[in-house]
Amino acid sequence: MKTEVEILETKLEELAKVILDLQQQAKNDIWYDSADIKLLYNISESTLIRYRKEKKIPFTKLGGRFLYPKAFFTKSLMEKMENKHLL
Repeated sequence: MKTEVEILETKLEELAKVILDLQQQAKNDIWYDSADIKLLYNISESTLIRYRKEKKIPFTKLGGRFLYPKAFFTKSLMEKMENKHLL
């Protein structure tokens, strides 16, 4: 039977792994700014503002700039792709 110290050590190791995974994920995250989104997806500034207000797209504001995670758009496009079962 494990002692309380061993249980706590196990939990601590699990938390350390989760933290490392999150740090690695943060390093790999790519963010688009508003100009990128408008150009890539051919949408207007007003549409982009409306999507933010309606919480249709995730974003963060950094230094007066709105940033959007690339992963969201990649995932959204994959869900709408025809024949995605072939991938």
